[in-house]
Amino acid sequence: MWLIPSVIGFAITVSLSEMFAKKHGYTVKANQEMYAIGFCNIIPSFFHCFTTSAALAKTLIKESTGCRTQVSGILTSLLILIVLLVIAPLFYSLQKCVLAVITIVNLRGALRKFRDLPKMWHLSRVDTVIWLVTMASSALISTEIGLLIGVCFSMLCVIFRTQKPEAPLLGWVAESETYESLSAYKNLETKPGVVVLRFEAPLYYINKECFRSALYKQTGVNPALVKAAKKKAAKRMLREKEADSDGNQTSISMELVSEPLGFHTIVIDCCAVQFLDTAGIRTLKEVCKDYSEIDVQVLLAQCNPSVRSSLMRGEFFKEGEDHLLFHSVHQAVDFALGAQEHSRICASKN
Repeated sequence: MWLIPSVIGFAITVSLSEMFAKKHGYTVKANQEMYAIGFCNIIPSFFHCFTTSAALAKTLIKESTGCRTQVSGILTSLLILIVLLVIAPLFYSLQKCVLAVITIVNLRGALRKFRDLPKMWHLSRVDTVIWLVTMASSALISTEIGLLIGVCFSMLCVIFRTQKPEAPLLGWVAESETYESLSAYKNLETKPGVVVLRFEAPLYYINKECFRSALYKQTGVNPALVKAAKKKAAKRMLREKEADSDGNQTSISMELVSEPLGFHTIVIDCCAVQFLDTAGIRTLKEVCKDYSEIDVQVLLAQCNPSVRSSLMRGEFFKEGEDHLLFHSVHQAVDFALGAQEHSRICASKN
């Protein structure tokens, strides 16, 4: 329980510091504030002093009255001492609603933040909901539990947002080496036989199935279904041949020709993949293997150093497996087109 007051004090101090820093045009380092609060509480702890932390109402009042130095703290301490010794008995008969009005007036600067809700909602609905949940839980339950609920709720929002990431198809910007989303930009071109897809989230155990389903949806091909259809067609052709060879019945042979795929290479743009875990590496291996069985090559492009090292540690590049990495999507597409042209020339010669 001793950790909760320290976390609350640090959160209030940093929040107020950032708010006033933005208002007055300077920057605040959270680590430096943490060190300052830590030393201010470690040293006085040997002398039975009160815990040091920023006070919301007091800080807002001081900022609104134009205080700039620590001298204001001395004057505030003297004023509080006079109030406690002399003026406090005069407030004894006041009703609680009057005291509440005094508190609300002191917090009017913070209450004005409610006017920013429509703008915040238009900018980011998720951040607005997190703010409302934290504010409501802090006001209705307690500050400690409210902050804890706010932190947990924000973490859940991050997890849910990574579970449903964007995976757009990319197109080529003419006369350049740039590839952008086909749904976001116009006048983009696509290379024949090459599908370029960007997965805009880390690939780990939570969203690995989302990555797989997004890949199948955008390419329009599920390799497992294609393999099952080919096996089913092969068995049916075998039964027809056996029936014709027996001579028991005359049947018209139905030629089952599977429709050719509209592409031969899939390029996955990994520039937005921050990290991989073991489940993500295993998913990439399975995807590459499944597509290779239907003669479709999967190439990875623009992997950051962390992702590349994870692939190396996860034995993604085993001997005998044709898994390639490229510095850019443009290089991967050129490689795919060149390899396809080379195989076509070799087939024509044979």
